[in-house]
Amino acid sequence: MNFTALDFETANAKRTSICSVGMAIVEDGKIVKTTHQLIKPTPNYFDYQNIAIHGIRPSDVENAPSFEEYWPEMQSIIKGPLVAHNASFDMSVLRYILDHLDCPYPETDYYCTLVMTRIVWSHLRSHKLNQLADLIGFKFSHHNAEEDAKACAMLVMALSSQLEVETICDLGKGLPMRIGALYERGYRPCGKQR
Repeated sequence: MNFTALDFETANAKRTSICSVGMAIVEDGKIVKTTHQLIKPTPNYFDYQNIAIHGIRPSDVENAPSFEEYWPEMQSIIKGPLVAHNASFDMSVLRYILDHLDCPYPETDYYCTLVMTRIVWSHLRSHKLNQLADLIGFKFSHHNAEEDAKACAMLVMALSSQLEVETICDLGKGLPMRIGALYERGYRPCGKQR
């Protein structure tokens, strides 16, 4: 089981306004590394609603790198396919900022734990990350990008254990879902097959 769980927090309603990136690298079914990086957002302003969600303020990112400056390091950290909870948001954030910077997308498949848990645990009333983490007994600080990435990784491993699969690819293929993909200038969304 090898993949990178990813989470973005944004400063305002613009998808390019990344203010925080968290990742959890999973190798052989274990989280081997986590990272967190504050980012100076583009455009560089914060909406009150966003601050209320994640607690990041303009003063916190004053000396932070731009996403353009951080992207080469981020790319070097990513191992295997990407996973996010509500990947439609996180992958759109990545696409928008890379489009803004005129950078090609990374070539990778991606998976959404929101889609997967809605399929496997369809009986649940809510599939919010914090409630799913409670279900599997994982305690974390919600809306901290690194913590959210870890919770997402733990969900994948819990689903894999329940379904008795050894790779994220097998997990995706074993469910009625469309595996997402990013490629140089395009993407295929992840979603439930109808």
